[in-house]
Amino acid sequence: MSQTPAGTAAAPTYEWDVAEVGDAAPPKNTPIDEAVLELYTRTSGDHNPLYSDEAFARSKGLDGLGVPVSAAVRVAPGRRATIMRVKGYAHPVRPTPFARWQCETFGPMKVGDVITVQSFLDEKYEKRGRKYLVWRVEGRNQRGELVVVYRSTNVWEGAKPGDRTR
Repeated sequence: MSQTPAGTAAAPTYEWDVAEVGDAAPPKNTPIDEAVLELYTRTSGDHNPLYSDEAFARSKGLDGLGVPVSAAVRVAPGRRATIMRVKGYAHPVRPTPFARWQCETFGPMKVGDVITVQSFLDEKYEKRGRKYLVWRVEGRNQRGELVVVYRSTNVWEGAKPGDRTR
């Protein structure tokens, strides 16, 4: 094991050979409140009044403020580093370029919901000399209803310098 600057033992790095389908983080609850929605819209630059003006949202048929589907990454974070830490490993320092993101929604997320997130390694595969890890995130509301599932794919080994800028 390597040493950290403080002189304590560092965790080994989560590499391809130790990554196992099913590696998971414990469930995490994330409440959706107006502060989370405001942070998302501010950082994403998406200032649609559906997400900030309740009267406007209601005039468009919603029963309160809308929560954008793409907010899933804020409300239901992937928690890769937590998955690795639970297994006793540290996240690699080298780049692990993003390759793909797929998202399915099954019901609306609403302000006031508490989303329980389950994150795990769903798949690992090799293609054209590169090794990929696919992370799956499932979010259920406080009634246990599945509202979002997304899969995020990273090039884990074999990334080329140009992959960093895509």
